[in-house]
Amino acid sequence: MNRIKKHISRVLVSFLILLPGVVHNASAQNVSVSAEMDSTVIFIGGQIDLKLQLSQPDNMELNFPLLTDTITKNIEIVRASQIDTLNKENGRYLIEQSLRITSFDSGLHYIPPIVFEEASQKLGKAIQTEPMALMVVNPFDEVDPQKGIVDIKQPMQAPFHLSELYKYLPWVLGIILLAGIVTFIILRYFGKEVPVKIFAKPAPVIPPHVKALEALDKIKQEKLWQHNRIKEYYSGVSDTLRHYIEERFEIRAMEQTTDEIMDSFKGIDFRDGKSIDNLRQILITSDLVKFAKHEPLPDENDLSMINAFFFVNQTKLEEIKSLEEEKEAMLNKENEVLNVSNSSER
Repeated sequence: MNRIKKHISRVLVSFLILLPGVVHNASAQNVSVSAEMDSTVIFIGGQIDLKLQLSQPDNMELNFPLLTDTITKNIEIVRASQIDTLNKENGRYLIEQSLRITSFDSGLHYIPPIVFEEASQKLGKAIQTEPMALMVVNPFDEVDPQKGIVDIKQPMQAPFHLSELYKYLPWVLGIILLAGIVTFIILRYFGKEVPVKIFAKPAPVIPPHVKALEALDKIKQEKLWQHNRIKEYYSGVSDTLRHYIEERFEIRAMEQTTDEIMDSFKGIDFRDGKSIDNLRQILITSDLVKFAKHEPLPDENDLSMINAFFFVNQTKLEEIKSLEEEKEAMLNKENEVLNVSNSSER
């Protein structure tokens, strides 16, 4: 510890002495250079970046000094980045290069000025950075070369106990309870059902043709066209078929015109060729009623409903029954036949 304190004291003194040289630059005839380190203190083997910058007019071509392996005998270059050129205002270039440096010798190391020789020759004056200093600290209390290389001690890992989380448990439960209450209030305010379905069975999936047939039957029972609500009648029938087509064939029928829907069915093989003709009759008649104020005859209204039922029944997807369901259906049929025969004998 005393050794480290001595190093820190030397670092502070060096920092105060060299503070004006942390970012150094020399300039002549609109050319300036600078050198800047990420830090002035590192541990042995640590790495920092030394950034070199050259600012020059765009009509000059100056090269960076060629630094390959070392800055000094005590400071090594680990990696050098590509030279990057940036455009600045007033027709100037800012050229940068970053050097990753390290040192394996403890102490305060002097970094001499880095000379830009080509710029110095062209301008007839030395273009170089100011000197810098790097303090390399040895973190070990004692170094024994006989023991070889030894890793730096890692931070100690304290054991984890669940009891450390107990003090946060009331806060976590309180937040969860508050979130539940707020969600319940919001859902009730907007008139929505509270989704408490942890133990509830999922609702059975209703096939598209079942929903379509129920909707058509409802429209039929309302007797809309008999009460001169022709437009509402055809809108209900055509919208029901469009919804059915979307679910059954995955065609975006609600957003398509009649011609687009017909084109979408090209290439689909129907069991009965009349199905597509029936659909075309319904959609065309609906378009005429909604957009051309067409008034169909009563027979046409009945025909549209018949064709709608026919189209759904002829294009519905047949459900695949399991073996148990098929056995049950066969037993039911046999029981019906036996009941009929028994009743006839009586």
